[in-house]
Amino acid sequence: MTEELDYLGLLRNHRGSVLSSIEANFWFGLTCKRTVGVAMSSGNVEPSMANIFEERAEYLSKVELAEWTAETKGDRSILPKLKGPGAKLLIGPRGCGKSTLLRRAYFELQEEGAHLSVYVNYSKSLALEPLFHKSANALQLFRQWVLLKIAIGVENSLLECGRRVPTSLSSLTQGAKSFIKHLEAGETVEMPDEYTTPTELLQALESWTQSSGLKRCVLLLDDAAHAFSPEQQREFFEIFRELRSRKISAKAAVYPGITSYSPNFHVGHEAELVESWFRPDEEDYLDVMREIVKRRIPESHLERLKGREELIDYLALASFGLPRGFLVMLSQLLGVEEDDNHNPTRKMADNAISNHASSVRHIFATLADKLPRYKNFVEYGKKLEAGSVRHLQAFNSGRQGRSKATVIAFPGPIDPKLSRMISMLEYAGIIRVAGTVSRGVKGVFHRYTIHYAILIEGNALSLGRAFSVSDINSTLASRDAHAFSRLQPRNVLGDNYTEECTLDLLPCTNCGAPRLSEDAQFCMKCGRKLLTASVYEELLKSPIENLPLTTNKLQGLKKNTSIRTVNDILLDEENSQIRGVPHIGPVWAARIRRYAEEFVSV
Repeated sequence: MTEELDYLGLLRNHRGSVLSSIEANFWFGLTCKRTVGVAMSSGNVEPSMANIFEERAEYLSKVELAEWTAETKGDRSILPKLKGPGAKLLIGPRGCGKSTLLRRAYFELQEEGAHLSVYVNYSKSLALEPLFHKSANALQLFRQWVLLKIAIGVENSLLECGRRVPTSLSSLTQGAKSFIKHLEAGETVEMPDEYTTPTELLQALESWTQSSGLKRCVLLLDDAAHAFSPEQQREFFEIFRELRSRKISAKAAVYPGITSYSPNFHVGHEAELVESWFRPDEEDYLDVMREIVKRRIPESHLERLKGREELIDYLALASFGLPRGFLVMLSQLLGVEEDDNHNPTRKMADNAISNHASSVRHIFATLADKLPRYKNFVEYGKKLEAGSVRHLQAFNSGRQGRSKATVIAFPGPIDPKLSRMISMLEYAGIIRVAGTVSRGVKGVFHRYTIHYAILIEGNALSLGRAFSVSDINSTLASRDAHAFSRLQPRNVLGDNYTEECTLDLLPCTNCGAPRLSEDAQFCMKCGRKLLTASVYEELLKSPIENLPLTTNKLQGLKKNTSIRTVNDILLDEENSQIRGVPHIGPVWAARIRRYAEEFVSV
């Protein structure tokens, strides 16, 4: 009961106060109902701290966002762009807060009352990918799915604002919800009786906006680039570029490296890129992260951190500006993941950082399954990351204190294959673009910062064998911003990387002839139609070991249930099997299911 009172007191303390937007990533889902960790499962009590976990921003209500977030310096420049006219692409790696910003823009526009804000989430787009392997009208079905979800978003927005829903809108959405539900479930569906085109929807959006007495319509399209099918992504951006007018503007959340734009869509011209990623070298970075801990963690657990504040900074820097990583490491430091209430130690912090580094690498490695054509790029990307750490370690070995570097640099121009590799590493959060610098006659260098957790784990700062936490904290917080290690790609990847780093395309199943390009539809030798496996269906077959589950939870599932694949988790709709595992209650069951859903959607 003590833990329950701590949480309830914590929530009461936040009424009338707000947190920075970065903190929203840690407050997701914390209502009084979710906070009390006493749910029972098979006679076992849910661990009291197991519900301290990150949830996606789309689960936050308007009240929760309003009470738990406030503008940071970065928000003040990003939110006006999301709320204003013009097409925008909100870009950043997984877990950097794109959904939080889109939801904030949505609710703020609603509150202002002058414009129609529409929030749409496309996280289930990969579930439609099998259509492209078995349906002749897959593109038409996908297009209807994209457009009808927007129409439903408009209806939901008007209802939330207490405005009348136009008859033409309710007529359009009447059968749309059933169509979308069946399509996302992988069922065979017929084309809607009322076929909608982007031009027709654009005209309808203008009409609905005007009839509602509003000036403009802002479309906030979240998880727009979650589909790993290039056909889907290209079709989406063809639709995106058509949904614009003087009164209609669209914003979409995308990832670096893996997003496939249509041939007619030119980034920078068709839409402005807006970066959303909290930088660990910003002046107020550690202050914000410390405030997160102060407001996020109950008093009883804050007591355990007294005198170990340097461990908080240690994890904050290691998170590299990604909120999800910080929360997971913090929960591991406090023993939340396995219900271990030992006092936090340096060893626990080191283990948390090592686990986080492995998790980030795992995100990158899974791209080989989600983007099979880029399997070779993933393998060489691993070499690039490992080689970069080695070079930084050698570079830093003779440097002292503030002169240490966390940045590598390649001489320009960057080879297209290396550029693709780097972008995919950026998607996973392993590296971050640090800008271009000229060194006169030595040339122009393209700089990239390596994830701090990976640098710490690999001792790339060369601090010796027995460095203290304060040593590494001060080094990362006051590093030389101008220092970098220069690398030649061939020194890291080998002399033949440009020849070996090619698209991994399946040959013709009839005659074995290689494919000439990933867009080829027919074999150039025998003329047979080229077949490709469904990425989505292959992901469903993946073992549960591919999910970021703790050792105890993974062993519990395998010992007490028949769940062995990601699809088994998704088929357990009521979480009945999962809830049968000792020490897994509703909070952890929902968390495991979200892991599976995210695995097949991003």
